[in-house]
Amino acid sequence: MRQLIMEGQRRCVPAGARSTIDRMPTLRNRRLEQLLGGAIDETLTYAQVKGLIPHTAEGPDLDFKRDTYTSSDRDRKALCTDVAALANANGGILVLGMDEDEQGRAATDTGVVISDDERRRLRQTVVGNIQPTPTFDILPIEDPDRPGTGFLVIWVARSATAPHAYVAQNKSMLYPKRIGTETAWLSESEVAEAYRARFAGFASRIEEAARIEADFVQRLAPDELFVVVTLVPDLPGSATINSAALKAFQMRNASCEVGAFGIPVGKFHRSTVRRRCLVGTASLERSKPYSRLACELHETGSGVFGCAKIESRPDVKDLKVKLADNLWLTLTIGTGLNLLARHARDQAAAGGLATVRTTIWPVTSEVPVSLVSNVGWRNEPVGGELVSEPPVAETVADIDDLSAGGAGLAAATHRLASELFQAFGAAEAEGVTPEGAIRLPYWHQGWHAEISRWAGSSGVEVLREANA
Repeated sequence: MRQLIMEGQRRCVPAGARSTIDRMPTLRNRRLEQLLGGAIDETLTYAQVKGLIPHTAEGPDLDFKRDTYTSSDRDRKALCTDVAALANANGGILVLGMDEDEQGRAATDTGVVISDDERRRLRQTVVGNIQPTPTFDILPIEDPDRPGTGFLVIWVARSATAPHAYVAQNKSMLYPKRIGTETAWLSESEVAEAYRARFAGFASRIEEAARIEADFVQRLAPDELFVVVTLVPDLPGSATINSAALKAFQMRNASCEVGAFGIPVGKFHRSTVRRRCLVGTASLERSKPYSRLACELHETGSGVFGCAKIESRPDVKDLKVKLADNLWLTLTIGTGLNLLARHARDQAAAGGLATVRTTIWPVTSEVPVSLVSNVGWRNEPVGGELVSEPPVAETVADIDDLSAGGAGLAAATHRLASELFQAFGAAEAEGVTPEGAIRLPYWHQGWHAEISRWAGSSGVEVLREANA
């Protein structure tokens, strides 16, 4: 892997840092966007929200609140009920600081406090009392004539992990759902049906990830050994594939390497398109199999990434057993997860959870694969088992956690890499931990400084002792 680190090239914004072009996922609701005259994100203005007065009425996806929710038990339940009810329906927004008339139409911009502390309190209330936590955000929209006061717009995305329960103080679980402009409580049979739909949706996303992967590996160079990572958001986003999008993709790839944990693995030298997706490849050759490094980023926010290990020793190429370096596998999984999640979040505005999958390709009975380590002795066997068919690992991870590139990325990498390692008879990927820390002794010494710098800037714990 050392030869993959290309000195003198400009790298992408480090994982864990946000660039000026990054954006949080947004609520995609065409009706509300038309009412507000724009996207429901940080660009929303006070004039746009106030423009709902006087003709816009509450609806299944829109609720007005004159006041904010206080810290009382009653208001804590009210906030969580309102948020969970939208998540269990089709999503929508709560506009705090907007009074309504007798017909439920926006009437007066009363305003509420929009401080960071207030937003943090509301967010913690939702996160602490709704299971599972829905995808939501709280947007402060300041009144230019009343600094510190304005609207708090709480947007809640349509959820693939419904049903969402409000967990009462006595630990009972209540399942609200917004129907029209009212909130109803789901019956036992309705809750059971919602869980059935959730699990059926998860199965379909696993199938979609396998389909995307199978389509992608057909275009990989068959004489190279790839780690392939696939991501499918629970709720599809919508990225635009046009000339402007391709140009922006080309510019990003021209100036950036991809990598994880502070270590780059390579660069896309060619950027192009396929049907409904952007394509990046390390090779400049057209109409040739993908070599060394490739990705396909779909307009739905799904994507697939592959990285091949470059062998510098001729004798390794001639072996009847292919060797998979354990650090190459771990690093490639982390790189793929971060790259694909950033596409889902920043280009397709997808948020929440995603199904992620990884495999090694090609693996056959004629040329099986052995897992090895090169941290100490060269090509030291890890686990001791030969694998004669592509091993597969699957899990679910939060798109924002993967995009941020910190402990959440390391933890998800551990889950996927460990499942692949177990196919070779090794218990886990020891370079990362289930909690998202880095075990430094299991990485090449020449990488320690880079990894430590990345960990410091990303708030990731570094363990300097070997696994007990």
